[in-house]
Amino acid sequence: MDDHADFGSEVSFGADMSYEVAANVRLRGSIGEGFKAPSLFQLFSDFGNVALTPERSTSMDVGLAYGDRSQRLYGSITLFDRKSEDQIGFVSCFGVADAICDNRPFGTYDNVGRTRSTGVEVAAGARVTDNLQLRAVYAFTDAENRDTGNQLARRPRHAATLSAEWSPVTDFTFGADMRIVSNAFDDAGNFTRLDGYEVVTVRAALDVSEEVQLFGRVENLFGEDYQTAAGYNARGRAAFIGARLAL
Repeated sequence: MDDHADFGSEVSFGADMSYEVAANVRLRGSIGEGFKAPSLFQLFSDFGNVALTPERSTSMDVGLAYGDRSQRLYGSITLFDRKSEDQIGFVSCFGVADAICDNRPFGTYDNVGRTRSTGVEVAAGARVTDNLQLRAVYAFTDAENRDTGNQLARRPRHAATLSAEWSPVTDFTFGADMRIVSNAFDDAGNFTRLDGYEVVTVRAALDVSEEVQLFGRVENLFGEDYQTAAGYNARGRAAFIGARLAL
């Protein structure tokens, strides 16, 4: 139960189930209600909108899973559906002349009357050898404003991550990840298009001792030029190095 000083009380229900239908195969499912009051930032910041109301949702999913990440081979598929009312979303004011953007040139927040997100997520992984692991995750999401029929802003239909980890010697691990994202729209009217992109990250870790590990990574290895919000370029190639100490 949520009890909010400004938006009243709300009781939300949730339940989960898991059943082993065969050896190493499990059927999973869940259903739940959600209640989210606007945050102080969404209400009162320079991007705020004091007219916001709480969002409410009902979500459900069902799927099958084979094994888990600790095993040599695992995989899962999950179908999901989420319906929301008064969903709180960011409104891009980049090139937009709507009244809600008056005095808010960089954007604001607003309620979206009725939305629905439906899709499927597939995950798989394999330990090909004792030194090499491969993983993949893919999600298809159809996120729609049910009042207008438009796609929700900044919700790509397709997204996937491919990963590999290789340990040529006991104390050294090298890994790489590729993130692939399809086109999306930046605005509720679906006028401003965000192009899809692919970003590669490489990483390595060396255990100097039982207590000390050196690590490093290079994000956006190939300097991909992309945007997840119109008018705001994502960071280019960036390198990080560091050390971890475990006592």
